[in-house]
Amino acid sequence: MYKNYKLILFLGAAIIFLYMSVGKYEEFSIKKSISACVIAKSKLKKELQPEEARIICEKEIKK
Repeated sequence: MYKNYKLILFLGAAIIFLYMSVGKYEEFSIKKSISACVIAKSKLKKELQPEEARIICEKEIKK
């Protein structure tokens, strides 16, 4: 019975830490995705300015 309490406590703490890390790394992931999209769009369309590519990518990713 004592071992079950340890397991439940461990799983509860793990779930709490994972939930907290999602909020922290979500913004980082979105920024990286936008940066990669801007680089790809700039290479595919030479006449497209980086600022314009960023606006297009932000709209596409946040859909």
